[in-house]
Amino acid sequence: MIVWLLLAVGTASPQQLIAQVQAAYRDGGDLEATFTHVYIDKLRGKKRVETGKLWAKRDGRVRWSYLDPVPKDFVFTGERAFFYEPDNAQVTVFEQFKDSPLFEALRFLWGQGSLSEVFAIKPCNQHCDLGTPGETVIELWPKKEIPSVDHSVVVVDPKILRILRSVVFDPLGNRTEYHFRDVKLGAKVPAAKFKFDIPEGVNILKASADESGK
Repeated sequence: MIVWLLLAVGTASPQQLIAQVQAAYRDGGDLEATFTHVYIDKLRGKKRVETGKLWAKRDGRVRWSYLDPVPKDFVFTGERAFFYEPDNAQVTVFEQFKDSPLFEALRFLWGQGSLSEVFAIKPCNQHCDLGTPGETVIELWPKKEIPSVDHSVVVVDPKILRILRSVVFDPLGNRTEYHFRDVKLGAKVPAAKFKFDIPEGVNILKASADESGK
C-alpha cells in the first residue's frame, strides 16, 4: 500500500517540470537576479569565476553586467547584441542576434524561450550529481547543432519553480556554469537598462551571432 501511494503521488516528468518553470517565469514578467559565472577548462585544468547582475525583459532583451573581478557587459537591445569590455576598450557587435539559434539556446538560462523546440528534454543520466537533495536535474540535448554547445543541464527547485543553475557543456568537455540567486520576477526593469551606446574611442569588432560568448 505504501509503495502504491508513493508511485501514485510520483513527481512531474522533466518535460512537465520545465513547462511549469517556464510558465512561472513567463507569467512573472521582468526578471532581475544575481549570478555567478563559472568557466571550467577541462583540457587545461583551469577555472574562472565571475559575478554580476542579470536583467531580462519578457520580449528577450537582456543585460548581463559583470562586476567582479573585471567589469564588462553583454547587452541585447532587441535588435543587436553588444559585448563591452571597458578594460580592453573594446566592443564586439553581433548583428541579427535574435535570428540566431544561439539566441533561443541562451534564453533558457533565465527561463525564457521554448526549450522543447530547441532541446530534447530528458531526466538526468550523466549529471545527476549537479543537484542536491530536493533539486531536480534535467538534461537538455540540442535537436539541431548549436555552435559551442554539446548539451546542457538545468537544476530546478520544483517547490518554487526556479532555475537555480544552468550548465553548458561544449564538444571538448569544457563547461560554463551559471548560478542564480536573489531571483526577482515582476521586477519592472526600466527599458533604459537595455540601451547601449558604443563609447567613443573603443575598438569595434564585428562578429556573427554564432560566435557570441560572455
